[in-house]
Amino acid sequence: MLDTAIESARAAESGVSDMVLENEILQSGDCSRLDFERMRFTKCRFTDCNFTGAGFYDTVFENCLFSGCRFENSYFRDCTFSFCKGDGSIFRQSVFRGLKAENSSFCYGDFAEAMWDGCIVRDCEMRDAFMSECKLKKAEFHGVNFTHTDFFGTMLKGQDLSDCIIDGIMISEHFSELKGLKVNTMQAADLACMLGIEIV
Repeated sequence: MLDTAIESARAAESGVSDMVLENEILQSGDCSRLDFERMRFTKCRFTDCNFTGAGFYDTVFENCLFSGCRFENSYFRDCTFSFCKGDGSIFRQSVFRGLKAENSSFCYGDFAEAMWDGCIVRDCEMRDAFMSECKLKKAEFHGVNFTHTDFFGTMLKGQDLSDCIIDGIMISEHFSELKGLKVNTMQAADLACMLGIEIV
């Protein structure tokens, strides 16, 4: 059903909207520059799909799998990811506005140069992800595992990561990303070691 809807949208130079889809499988689908509005995807599997430049509006992804998918320069507004797996997917230079993500995994995901505006990310796995040169505006991260995540060039001022895991995060040699970051006592001790501070 989904592949047919995509083909029809391309033929009509329109978008895909107002559909509830479950257990759909889309492999190597070309969804680039398509708009998806008021969609609900449940237990859907996307493999090697191209969503470059796509737009998602008021769309819900629940228990979905994204394997090798590309979302560069995509736009997400008022969307939700719940219990999804997008490990290794590419979201470089995408814009997230009002996004909610929970209990999902984006390990090794590439979010470099992305904009996070008014987003809430909760209880997600983002180990070894690329969050370099991101812009964070009123974004909240709670219970997120950022182990070995690359935050190079991402200013964390005002962010509260005190209930997240930030072991081994990567930043610049000047540590400017950490200015104004809120952490807990144990995290502060680990960061002090990174800064070369010896605690006695």
